[in-house]
Amino acid sequence: MSASSQSEPRSMKWESSGELAQRDLSELVNRLLDVESSNNSDELTRLSSKYDEEF
Repeated sequence: MSASSQSEPRSMKWESSGELAQRDLSELVNRLLDVESSNNSDELTRLSSKYDEEF
């Protein structure tokens, strides 16, 4: 296991709109990119960049 996967779990912050806070969303996507297949990674990248465009 990598050092980051052994770190203490923490709660994610949710905005009043019901969206995951940008920092937590970015961290989650980055962690998923490390373990997902290339097809899923491409979709995660697309979705996270769409989120960035909205703000």
